[in-house]
Amino acid sequence: MRRRYSYRSLFRRAFLFLFFLGIIEWVLVEDAQALRPFTSATDAGILAPGYLELEAGIGLGRNTRHTAHESSWGLPIAVFNIGLLENFELDIGTGFDLFREKIEGSRRRTLGSVTETTVTAKTRFFQGEGSIPSLTTELTLLLPTQRRELLSAPSRKVGFTAVGVATAEAWLLIYHLNLGGGVVESPKRGVGTVGSLLWAIAGELPLGKDGLSAVIEFRGESVRRSLPDNTVLGGLVWKSPWDIRFDAGAFGGLSQGSDSWGITCGLTYAFKAIPWLGK
Repeated sequence: MRRRYSYRSLFRRAFLFLFFLGIIEWVLVEDAQALRPFTSATDAGILAPGYLELEAGIGLGRNTRHTAHESSWGLPIAVFNIGLLENFELDIGTGFDLFREKIEGSRRRTLGSVTETTVTAKTRFFQGEGSIPSLTTELTLLLPTQRRELLSAPSRKVGFTAVGVATAEAWLLIYHLNLGGGVVESPKRGVGTVGSLLWAIAGELPLGKDGLSAVIEFRGESVRRSLPDNTVLGGLVWKSPWDIRFDAGAFGGLSQGSDSWGITCGLTYAFKAIPWLGK
């Protein structure tokens, strides 16, 4: 018999998962470079060799445009960043999605699935300082690990993206610029993989000396033969006295191809996982 989970039990499990990660983080965290709660933007930083960084969180997206009544929960969302060389790291992203949509009249359909899995090779070509930007590239494989019902085509095709990243400082503001593109799964049924353009502008501004920072992100994705997906996100990041970083953010859609609104919260920690790498 297939076991059924209520929304309450799923949120309880997600809370316990994050609480458990928080306890681990308290003990193991040494140097985190979190980019949560950004949904797309990344920085030009590279983890020190031998370090493992985990970004974990939960998220909710809601689409009420036109006649759509769709909700998606990320329970949880996780990214594993592994420093391998002085200027190279490997990032793996995955998670679990609960998707609910209105199909006919008052009927609704709920599907649960592993999300698309990403494997990213991140290479730093130049390390700047202050107003001089650091420059990296990210080459990502997009693995279609979702349920077939959530794919736009029955065949499972691997996509890829290539993105250039610049990070620098302007007074107290740390900002990140992303630009790239690739071949991704089209949101339209029967289309399959198509070309895309990706961009993001994000910044983090400290608020006083208590470890609290405000963050903002503008990001977009233009996929061939589909409506553009552009959003703006605002949030807060708190670096606790134990160097634990917690985050929370909310976003709103700026175009017809994006969710109407969404929220996210999570945490980040890093620790030495491969002792023989680095110093």
